[in-house]
Amino acid sequence: MQETKELIQAQAERTDRARSAILAGKFLVTRIAPQQWTVKNGDKLPYAVALKGDTWVCTCMDYQQRGPQILCKHIEGVRLSEAAQNRSNSDRDKEIHMNEQPSIDGSLGNRLNRILWELRQPLDMARVKRRQAPGMGSVPYLEGYDVIDRANTVFGFAWSFDLIGEPVIVRWQKKVLVWNQQEKRKVPLIDANGNVQTEEVGLVYITGKVSVDLDGKPYSHADLGRCVFTGDTPEALDMALAGSATDCLKRCFRQMGEQFGNSLYDKEIAQNAGLDQGRESGQSNNSATSTTSQTSRSSAPSSSPSAPIVRKYGDGVLVNGNVPEQEAYDQFKTKMGKSPASKDELRNWLASQRNQPAPASVVA
Repeated sequence: MQETKELIQAQAERTDRARSAILAGKFLVTRIAPQQWTVKNGDKLPYAVALKGDTWVCTCMDYQQRGPQILCKHIEGVRLSEAAQNRSNSDRDKEIHMNEQPSIDGSLGNRLNRILWELRQPLDMARVKRRQAPGMGSVPYLEGYDVIDRANTVFGFAWSFDLIGEPVIVRWQKKVLVWNQQEKRKVPLIDANGNVQTEEVGLVYITGKVSVDLDGKPYSHADLGRCVFTGDTPEALDMALAGSATDCLKRCFRQMGEQFGNSLYDKEIAQNAGLDQGRESGQSNNSATSTTSQTSRSSAPSSSPSAPIVRKYGDGVLVNGNVPEQEAYDQFKTKMGKSPASKDELRNWLASQRNQPAPASVVA
């Protein structure tokens, strides 16, 4: 065991010497035949290195004494140089292959080559948008219609998206937070009776699968989409279901690489992706509204943010954040002079308003 450790250490030392000599420009490695090289170390005479079958040999004294169990630094220099050359050639071939668009004659083989070529292309950052994410600031993303359009272009409509199983819906009560100017932070909203106000929020999970036809063979990938919603109305849930399905679709396609935004998950790329689009949009909007904005700032007095309006039923339930319910609540309170006792009372009142006959003046 001790002898093995010594051999490993001795070999590592020679490999390090060869690497240092190459980086310092002291080694000149020259191929003189398919399996033969010369290695010149500075002003010294060159040593001959050869690969005979599976065995490396060198004319230096170190190899004569320790080889072939231990490869000398000249052999290691050849091995490192050849490995670097092979990597360089491989990278160059990949770059040529990436930039070389295949011919299209309609055959399955050429169709697959065209698809692979499309998928290898870098992402066009003009397609990237940005949005605000809770606790994360501005993040880049691809819109759902853009992903579908790109899939149609790359795969020629030979793809499908299917939901797997039923959606999972999770609901819970969340504290309503408002900004406290004095404390410089968000604090729970308290009503007149000292109760902390809450609102219903939820999360929809959807599992789906994208299937693509590649050269007559199906490729598929399944993933999970999710979307948060606020409120207990059918409209809120409907939008969350649609958003979750779109998120699932994009996550499934993301596995196919650059064209579907996989690089946007790289932190360095995500910092700047889509910013140019936002700046261009902002500049155009600013140029169109600069005069109006300046006039408004000079003539309109500064207004302090108003306190949030708390709408609550008589049974203590807080009115949800959707606009139709808020408007109906305000109409009831204006006409009846009080808040509705419950959401059911508000619904019944709205139904009675719709069923009332029109005034005689209108009928006539």
